Amino acid sequence: MVTTKRGLPTALKIDARELKKSPQQLADEIMALCRLSAMRAQVAHRRDMVERGCSASLIADMKLATEEELANAEEELRGEDELPASWMRSV
Repeated sequence: MVTTKRGLPTALKIDARELKKSPQQLADEIMALCRLSAMRAQVAHRRDMVERGCSASLIADMKLATEEELANAEEELRGEDELPASWMRSV
């Protein structure tokens, strides 16, 4: 999956095994991955702003995701399973 910095999907490749899931379950997983992508981009933006010396109040006003929120979202998506290092599979 490729997304914009806001988490909007721009490219998606679905493994055939995933198509065995219900449409709702598949849609929920895609949306969760989009949200996670957006959070990762927000955390990266937050880090960049901190490195550039932006004020804490400015960063807070932007309501960017925090490292903790990202970790929680990754853990929630992961559940009992580990996220793969890559969503790509060998062919």
